[in-house]
Amino acid sequence: MAETGLEPTEAFHYNRKNELKAFDETKSRVKGLVDSDLTGVDDDPNLRHEIVKKVGEACERWGFFQVINHGIPLTTLDEMIDGIRRFHEQDKEAKKEFYSRDNSRKVIYNSNFDLYVAEAANWRDTLRCVMAPCQPLPQELPAVCRDIMIEYSNRVMKLGQTLLELLSEALGLNRSYLEDIGCGEGLLMVGHYYPPCPESDLTLGTGSHTDSGFFTVLLQDQIGGLQVLQQNQWFDVKSIHGALVVNLGDMMQASLPYL
Repeated sequence: MAETGLEPTEAFHYNRKNELKAFDETKSRVKGLVDSDLTGVDDDPNLRHEIVKKVGEACERWGFFQVINHGIPLTTLDEMIDGIRRFHEQDKEAKKEFYSRDNSRKVIYNSNFDLYVAEAANWRDTLRCVMAPCQPLPQELPAVCRDIMIEYSNRVMKLGQTLLELLSEALGLNRSYLEDIGCGEGLLMVGHYYPPCPESDLTLGTGSHTDSGFFTVLLQDQIGGLQVLQQNQWFDVKSIHGALVVNLGDMMQASLPYL
């Protein structure tokens, strides 16, 4: 998707176990950690400083945070979820042309990209599309969700630029640093679908994993089920209609300084 705000001497005495216990007792789950409201982030220096601080704290401690008022219309988010559902619920003949395990293709539909190497298969199907730096031609995308995929990816790329600026500043770097070194050039869109399982106690929709990208912007539906692992404890990430979950991944979590 962080303990900034502490001086280094204070951080040395930070008791993470007690912090986790106190947080767990609030029963607020990850929703209670930080909701970064990006409204006015480019207009108000004081607000921007506060948001950078919150983002730094969330990344340092959790690697996750939720973003609200991010500029992407709620209608776009809802249509993106509906578009992915429409694709997966088509007749199999309509999806057949996209089925492949050739990762050199820009648009791929399959089940379990790691099917032949994973210890167990997940109960899900996935539509994967490389939308940047070179967006596919419109006719290369599934017609049933083509327009919304293009709109959503363009808006997420813009949001991604803002997030890279905030992360750069949280690292104590120039605002454009991460963008300048190419961290915002690519975009892989992944649309998972979890069909009803006749023996749900024998499998998972998605097993424990670490995202491989620089960071992930995740759009949840209202069913929920997402969890994050912290100090060997799994915490629910409550689905908030209109919010986006940012997963920083492992590569930067140890690098953010105390502000």
